[in-house]
Amino acid sequence: MKNYSQNSNNYFENMLGETANIRCANIPYFQIFIIPEKLPYYNKQGLIQKWEEFTIHNATKYLTLSEDNIQTSIHTLTKTLLFVIHLPEINQPIVDKTDYVHFYESKADFIVSESNTQYGDFSSAVIYNDYEDFIDKVVHYIHFI
Repeated sequence: MKNYSQNSNNYFENMLGETANIRCANIPYFQIFIIPEKLPYYNKQGLIQKWEEFTIHNATKYLTLSEDNIQTSIHTLTKTLLFVIHLPEINQPIVDKTDYVHFYESKADFIVSESNTQYGDFSSAVIYNDYEDFIDKVVHYIHFI
């Protein structure tokens, strides 16, 4: 969860490259990507510089990926679960990584929920916030290979 916007393109491009390497070996490749809808952006000293949100703009690359044909696009994962979560709201001053971690570690009633935000209509290569459907499709895929 470190500086998502700063690192998201590098992560995504690396993921596509690794996917192509794995799929070229005829190995099915699945991914679960879980991200909080709101997360801290840290400076080099570990202080929270600002808060970032996972937005429709961030989801666009997954929407595009969802439309790829996995039979002809070797860089596309066999199936991806994009799971955007909502963490409990922080109701006290949080200034650095330590404060952030301690806040959530100290919550006795820590409840993580699915984000209610709709990021678009995903096609078959990407499943949004539905773990059961993802698992069913992975099992079905593996069963028939």
